[in-house]
Amino acid sequence: MPPPRLDQPALVRIAIGCFLLFAFCSNSSATPSDFENIVQPYLKQHCLECHGEKAKAGYRVDQLGSDFKVTHVADQWKEVIDRINAGDMPPKEKLRPQIEQSTAVVAWVQQQLREVDLRAKNAGGRISMRRLNRDEYANSIRDLLHIDENLVRPLLEEMPADGTAEGFDRLGAGLFYDQTQLERSLDAAAKIAAIAVVTSPPKTNRLLNKLEFVHRRPPADEVEVFPAFQHTIPRGAKSMFVHSDVVEYIQGGPTYRRELAEWGAIEHFAISKVVTQDGYYRIRIHARIDQRARKEPNRFLLQYAMDSPIQTVQEIPYNDSGVTETMMFLRGPVNGEVKGPQVFRLLWNHNVDAVIREPKYTALVSQWTKLRGEMSDAVTRRATEVELSELKKQRDALESQLNAWSGPANIYNPAMEIEKLPRLLLESIEIEGPIQKTWPPKSHQALFFDGDLRDDESYIREMFARLLPRAYRRPATNEELDAVVAIVQGARNSGNNSLPEAVRVGLQWLLCSPDFVFLHEPTGQDSHARSLNDFEFASRLSYFLWSSMPDDELFSLAKAGTLRNPEVVRSQLQRMLADWKSSQLVRNFGGQWLSVRDYGSMQPAAEYRDYDKPLEQSAKQEPLAFFAEVLHQNLPITSFLDSDFLVINERLAKHYGIEGVTGDEFRRVATKPEHHRGGVLGMAGLMTLLADGTRTLPIRRGAWVLRELFNDPPNAPPPNAGEIQPNTSGKKLTVRERLEMHRSDDVCASCHAKLDPFGLALENYDAIGRWRERFNGEGFRGSNGPILDVSGAFPDGTQFNTLAEYKAGLLAQKDRFARAFSIKLLTYALGRPVGYTDHELLDRLVKALQQNEYRIQPLLQTIVMSETFQTK
Repeated sequence: MPPPRLDQPALVRIAIGCFLLFAFCSNSSATPSDFENIVQPYLKQHCLECHGEKAKAGYRVDQLGSDFKVTHVADQWKEVIDRINAGDMPPKEKLRPQIEQSTAVVAWVQQQLREVDLRAKNAGGRISMRRLNRDEYANSIRDLLHIDENLVRPLLEEMPADGTAEGFDRLGAGLFYDQTQLERSLDAAAKIAAIAVVTSPPKTNRLLNKLEFVHRRPPADEVEVFPAFQHTIPRGAKSMFVHSDVVEYIQGGPTYRRELAEWGAIEHFAISKVVTQDGYYRIRIHARIDQRARKEPNRFLLQYAMDSPIQTVQEIPYNDSGVTETMMFLRGPVNGEVKGPQVFRLLWNHNVDAVIREPKYTALVSQWTKLRGEMSDAVTRRATEVELSELKKQRDALESQLNAWSGPANIYNPAMEIEKLPRLLLESIEIEGPIQKTWPPKSHQALFFDGDLRDDESYIREMFARLLPRAYRRPATNEELDAVVAIVQGARNSGNNSLPEAVRVGLQWLLCSPDFVFLHEPTGQDSHARSLNDFEFASRLSYFLWSSMPDDELFSLAKAGTLRNPEVVRSQLQRMLADWKSSQLVRNFGGQWLSVRDYGSMQPAAEYRDYDKPLEQSAKQEPLAFFAEVLHQNLPITSFLDSDFLVINERLAKHYGIEGVTGDEFRRVATKPEHHRGGVLGMAGLMTLLADGTRTLPIRRGAWVLRELFNDPPNAPPPNAGEIQPNTSGKKLTVRERLEMHRSDDVCASCHAKLDPFGLALENYDAIGRWRERFNGEGFRGSNGPILDVSGAFPDGTQFNTLAEYKAGLLAQKDRFARAFSIKLLTYALGRPVGYTDHELLDRLVKALQQNEYRIQPLLQTIVMSETFQTK
């Protein structure tokens, strides 16, 4: 939004305000009596009529306190004086206060703000101590102990979920640490220690499913039984033939899932006796394929525990050697509980209608089924005996025809040349695991760096002398080293444990230590602010950009005392952004800012038939892939408002009506005006989340735009404001029409006048983010839906009539967005709320964006180079 234009009276008000502010600053600080004598009478006379209990626009000034140290009080008062200085409040139609009254109020607020700012700058501990969240803990374990992330993360699922504050799970206010957290941390640490330090190779299970499935098949001369009246006929043509050494498939069986239309189901069986724990399992498919006339490459799809939290899916190419092999990470029981069906499925990318139902026979069965339904309905509605008798005659005639049928139920498709179709010759499926890729694992080798033969106390000390500084992310003291060595020695002596078993105890203790679990930066002398030392700065950098501990290069620079050198900081920032671990910034900042963690929580109604699992999964990945493109290509942050490209795969391209995109891989794709896509507004996952599964919710969409893109969340609705009801009264009204009815209440209208245009502008996207010109859903289909009206106006009066004009209007407010995005990113970086006391830094961040075409990497550089980021 452009800054308000100041008329001459406004300039006079500001000048007098500055004079009074100087007078306040020249004397003693403002006292509580100033609030009672100056501010409260002003609010009572000019503000409370609209912004008291009535809460016009959802804003109340009667609840503003005078203690500016309380969270958000300073920000709320800053908004009040901004409105007074701009002449917006009180409204022009109301009694105008005298200039001296307004400037006195402004001066009092400015004095309070100045004192708050001064206290914050002089105080230490602005960034509070906090514990690692679950992502940071898992990543730190991975990097500290060299343990596969797949083995660590399932253990942390048993720990309590992280709380959030200001939209992120990095703030101390949301990261509690109570008895439950401690108990589960101990349990997780014990399991991690058992993975990291080994005493013997794990037991490997093996299942060779060599034609076991053959014995479950009916005999070759199988028949089909029609259960309603025990009608039996030959089954006829078959898609599978059992031989002495292989099973031959012409095609796979049906999957009954639209997203698997190209795949045919070959085999499935339980593997609970093999997958007894989390780990990597080797899958071998002993099969040959006779291609015949087929030219398409053959592929297999492996599925495990489908439609459960532990499902795993992997697609692999067929190996013409006759043995197709891969490794899959499979989840087993957790604390004796299995979180999904331990069933393995094999699918083949050959699903043609080689075998079909005999058309005439199928028609008879369909007629009989339909007639049976009509008879059931007739009985329910108590039809006449004449009608029931006639229906029975028709049924008997159909059953006579079925009983007389002597042909098969299935035939080979006459439209196909069956002999030219490929054949899958399956011999067996072998599953073996868990498999250790290296033995001993890297974690054990790193701890027992001198092998397993040494058994002396000095070896224990050397182990933990190497480990402790990395775990604590700083040099360890002799006392800290002595403590952990004593724990290991105590475990050896008290329980007659081997050295590896005792080291596990010491490792468990270490992983629960406050110095590992918490990010702690002691305050300076007299609790004043102080600069971070190089080790603290290394941790702040790495947990911001990687959500993990510093790597060896950061530790080395910290040890040398050169990490905080500006040129070194710049080069490390570039190196860290180029590292694969920067995907954590994408996932944890970008994912939380764009609400990705909630995608999939709203399941569309059955009428939205295009919505399937591949679309849901692709929609979750799209905003992350887009954010990664902006980050790694150093693009302008305005790309989030609108862009001339998308980052999508084939499934999303199909949903968006974009041609020429094939495969599951995400890639940058140029857009055209007719695609109606660009930026984050219009992404399928976001639009689906901001609907209710049946209809679009413009209020929810508008609130998201204001909250996430402009850091201007709408106020909570007043009591008894009511909901925008669905079409259940018989009237078919569009959402806009229902909102207009809702705004007939003055109290509701004040909020919705600002909120609704931001959401109604997105009405061209339906409840699954599909483009539409007419209203659909809630009984509207096809051409019977009214043409959508997405017009509206921004708070500054700028009008728009189309989505393109709306996005142009958003881009016109790019400086407002730049400040909001800076607040979000700075909050995430610092791990604390950003408030008025950060206004100078925020001004520099916005300026850095303006001077660099709004590109994202200069913003990151300005944050990490700032005194605030480098100060405790």
